[in-house]
Amino acid sequence: MDIDVHPLGATDLDVADEIFRDAFGTFLGSDVFGDTDLLRTRFRAGHTTVLGAYHGSDLVGSNVVSRWGDVGWFGPLSVAPKLWDAGVGSRLMVATMEVFADWGVTHQGLFTFAHSPRHHGLYQKFGFWPRFLTAIMSRQVTGSEPPAGRLLSAAEDRAAAVAGCLAVTDALHAGLDVTGEIGSVLDQGLGDVVLVGDPDAPSGLAVCHTGAGSEAGTGIAFVKFAAVTPGPQARDAFDSLLAACQGWAAAAGARRLVAGVNTGRHDAYRHLLASGFRTDTPGVTMHRPNGPGYDRPDAYVLDDWR
Repeated sequence: MDIDVHPLGATDLDVADEIFRDAFGTFLGSDVFGDTDLLRTRFRAGHTTVLGAYHGSDLVGSNVVSRWGDVGWFGPLSVAPKLWDAGVGSRLMVATMEVFADWGVTHQGLFTFAHSPRHHGLYQKFGFWPRFLTAIMSRQVTGSEPPAGRLLSAAEDRAAAVAGCLAVTDALHAGLDVTGEIGSVLDQGLGDVVLVGDPDAPSGLAVCHTGAGSEAGTGIAFVKFAAVTPGPQARDAFDSLLAACQGWAAAAGARRLVAGVNTGRHDAYRHLLASGFRTDTPGVTMHRPNGPGYDRPDAYVLDDWR
């Protein structure tokens, strides 16, 4: 097929959302996204590029490419089901690799279905290889959890707090920078950033979404990224950060707290299990090059590349 891939236009967002929901709903057999809004929120973010695949004037697929400093990841990649196996996904991947090259990111990745050879085969053609499982986990929010930590939206010196967040991520993996996610959540009113530790030099941060129109959905508090400074105090800081996220979720009226953790981060995964989290969806991350990145056993990091 003659497929042209270029940045998605704002007027095509509704069609892109329909294709995205149709594609994942067809593969999974149900609509798992509800009243979340992944495409529009990411389209408006400053650290992303949303690609559209066009057959003539018709949009037939899309992919969201995100930059976290020196780390690049993509998804959701979706193609209209009637055109599966027509090469649209490969064309989107070619363009995605060009975006990564322009950005100069050295660690690249994605989240996909652990049970799908079709997806693994496509991404392996472009040098991505499966690593450890990533567990999308959740636990109940009772509503009685006490508040803890602080919110970045209420910080007296937001710039200093954001700089402190960057220091945390850079200590975990040189060049890792989620300030784009921080700005997107605060600027779009999608949730907040939970902090623990010193006000000017936090020891932990969690970028959280909640409510309809965010990446969480009604009744859900979703931790898109969380991390604490590595070192001897990391476990205690992580415990404090989880408690602060639970308290924030309760204050936001959420019924469940959702977070993803790569099982290569063994200590963090075991800590979530001990804290009452249970796996809802298992997936697998694929990396290019085939290295761990920040998926180390002692790295207390939560993230979700869906």
